[in-house]
Amino acid sequence: MTDAGARQVHYRLRGEVAGSTRAYALHPGENWVGSVAGNSIVLPVRGVSRRHALLTLDPEGLTLEDMGSRNGTLVKGVRVQRTRLRAGDEIRVGPVRLRLEEVEPEDTTIAITVRSDAPVPGLAEDDTTSTPIEETGRIGLGLLEAAIARVCARPEPDLQGLVALLSRELGASSMCIFEARKGEPVAIATSGVLPDLSRHRRFVELLRGAAASGQAVRATTLEGEVPLTCAIGAGAGPDRLGVVVAGDLRGRGREVGAVLRMLVVLCQRLRPEALAAPAPRAEDPGLAFPEGYVPGSSPAMRSFYGQLRPLVQGDLPVLLLGETGVGKEFLARILHDSSPRRKGPFVAINCAAIPADLLEAEMFGIGKGIATGVAERRGKFQMAEGGTLLLDEIGDMPLELQAKLLRALQEKEVQPVGGAPVPVDIRIVAATNSDLQRRMEEGRFRRDLYFRVAGFALHVPPLRERREDVPVLVESFLRAFTRETGKAVRGITVKALRALTEYAWPGNVRELEHEVRRLVYLCPEGQAIDSTMISLPILAEPHEGGSDPALDTLELAMNVNALERRLIREALDKAGGNRTQAAKLLSISRNGLAIKMEKLGLA
Repeated sequence: MTDAGARQVHYRLRGEVAGSTRAYALHPGENWVGSVAGNSIVLPVRGVSRRHALLTLDPEGLTLEDMGSRNGTLVKGVRVQRTRLRAGDEIRVGPVRLRLEEVEPEDTTIAITVRSDAPVPGLAEDDTTSTPIEETGRIGLGLLEAAIARVCARPEPDLQGLVALLSRELGASSMCIFEARKGEPVAIATSGVLPDLSRHRRFVELLRGAAASGQAVRATTLEGEVPLTCAIGAGAGPDRLGVVVAGDLRGRGREVGAVLRMLVVLCQRLRPEALAAPAPRAEDPGLAFPEGYVPGSSPAMRSFYGQLRPLVQGDLPVLLLGETGVGKEFLARILHDSSPRRKGPFVAINCAAIPADLLEAEMFGIGKGIATGVAERRGKFQMAEGGTLLLDEIGDMPLELQAKLLRALQEKEVQPVGGAPVPVDIRIVAATNSDLQRRMEEGRFRRDLYFRVAGFALHVPPLRERREDVPVLVESFLRAFTRETGKAVRGITVKALRALTEYAWPGNVRELEHEVRRLVYLCPEGQAIDSTMISLPILAEPHEGGSDPALDTLELAMNVNALERRLIREALDKAGGNRTQAAKLLSISRNGLAIKMEKLGLA
């Protein structure tokens, strides 16, 4: 273990550059600062010289030296030629103001990299170094290979964009990624117009030979009217993946061959159907996961899925018990999508969100001619005919309506308000975050209804019991919200991810989703999310068995928010998750509690 005096210090500069906040990591040795490509830190702003300043980081510390710039370099408002720097110093490079920050290594190392949907060339760029693409006219073999690797690693690879990039950079007239299906090339992604490959005898021979051998074929150039360079790789089953490039590429054979072979190898890791069209949903033996759901791989979730699988067949009523925000509706949909009723509708009704006097009509419908101006309307039970009905927050259903629900479940028919009975064929899935045992003891929930809806009761684990799933959830949310915002976010640092993983998440997956969305909107363009952007209550939450940490800030609003979150959590725990009771404990209205929970990311 090294002592504190010998530890390596990491620095970065942060400030507003060209209208957006930027951060630049400083590396050991020389860090050139200037306005043109080739500098370690590029500041493309009028008033910054081409080679403006030099920052040197060595074991003795950090030194700043002005390199004869026209507008000078200032530290804490004083123009300098050469000086030592300390964390907190404000540096002015021409008109650009930057603050020097000391950072932990874990807050500069990226734990999860976001693969954005931006054009491929941007993937090869780094926010702290500049690749002089405009000077070379080519992005180079190494960067082409990096672009291939990153695109092929995406869940939904943009092969069309990649083919266009490779075709342009290799100087090809056309290019195609194809599957060899039964000895015939089937295009997956193309750029330009290829010649008729079926008439190219040598290509057809190569294709059939690869299909028969099962061995990877290295890049081969085929002469003819239009020279072709091909690479075909072995894959699982009878199909093969290949690449063909058309054009006169003499003198670049080694470069082209290396790129094509790498492209084939990386693409082989993808399932052929994923190349042609992304699958609409992930599959699990016995379970179908809907689009947008992130399956957990933690022991707690594997155990939950194991209990869920046998319930897929038949119409046994299922009761999902879990805290707010654990994703009970998603799980009910998984049960529906995996069952024989999946061709029927999935309908959900929130028994706590609808006023008691309207809930009966919402559930059972309204009969014809009940009153002037009131139209006949189907209820949720009738809408779910042949499918599944989710009764969400069933624990908050009024007692008088519980009796009518019980009768509907027993008789398998509903009585619309003012109408005749209507038979229904549905499966019931109920969900609640309330303690139904306690409610039954207090006489607020009927025991006979409980046994009717709880044919099998499943406890959904809260996020704090499945921390292993936090990183994959964070990665999924990062991808979703970078697409939503169109913002290029590089990823999230190790320290920031650790803070999200160690937090207890009283609002569970929904609260985590809100926090990641906030972080993506807050993160400066082209940078990574670090721990300084994490919400204060998450950073300030003490570990289990620990004491409250010292406040990181004296800002009143931030500390009030942290206190309100803690009090709301305690009130919800004491009220068994019932918001009405929690609001009474807090001496505020139920609506006021809902507003505060939404504001604090607990809704």
